[in-house]
Amino acid sequence: MLYIVAYMKVITPGPDSIGVYVRSIVAYRRLILVFAWQELTAMYVQTRLGILWAIIKPLLTLAVFTIIFRFFLQVSTSSPYYLFAFAGMLSWNLFSQIAINASTAVVHKQNVIRKMYFPKLVLVFSKVLIALAEFLISLAVMCVCLLWEHVLPGINWLALPVFVLLNIVCGLSIAVWMNALNIRFRDLYQLVPTALSIGVWITPVFYPTTIIPSQYNFFVYANPMAGIIKGYRYALLNEPFPEIQYWYAIGIIVLIAVAGLWYFSRVEDQMADSA
Repeated sequence: MLYIVAYMKVITPGPDSIGVYVRSIVAYRRLILVFAWQELTAMYVQTRLGILWAIIKPLLTLAVFTIIFRFFLQVSTSSPYYLFAFAGMLSWNLFSQIAINASTAVVHKQNVIRKMYFPKLVLVFSKVLIALAEFLISLAVMCVCLLWEHVLPGINWLALPVFVLLNIVCGLSIAVWMNALNIRFRDLYQLVPTALSIGVWITPVFYPTTIIPSQYNFFVYANPMAGIIKGYRYALLNEPFPEIQYWYAIGIIVLIAVAGLWYFSRVEDQMADSA
């Protein structure tokens, strides 16, 4: 059973300090679990196939792209193609689910935020938790595939949590800004799914970077998800570690996420009034 921790909100003339805001999130940490569990229950427990949908959906996508890139386009990879693509999908799906679903976290809970106080980042983090739960299910399927291909875990696996964390930060860099900017620019978040539907094609999710002409490598290095996906393949498939050129974009996206979290904390008190 989940219990929500009581927390007293002291009304101040301006936004809380970062320290006070972080403590309030910690105090409401169980509420993150409550919101996440409610949504997961609605998504899976109340359906016929239940949690199997979290396995079926990525496998169907993987099958389609394997047919397109491996059999029709005959793209060659250093690892079995479906493992190569699966590693890319793990990273991209976690990123896109956070970027898309967490971008509407505050908008979709307007009825709740009008009635009670809690840090609105709780709603964003609950979406991260949901995406992470689905990610872990897909990762378990990936592990089964790796064992099937006799690819045993190595020391590279120790790097996986680092790239998963960067993956989450990359998704949050979009989600927190979309929620914060929605106060002034209504429906801005609707651009996110369209942008990501284009982004998946210009990110090396289903194809190796070796097929991209060298004169266009700048665009690959400027894409933080390209480096993170390469990191997943390093950890899971023992492929080369991401080159230094990838880390500049990753560093910038981390700074954007931190700035977004700070700005979100500054304007969150206006969210109930504008909801």
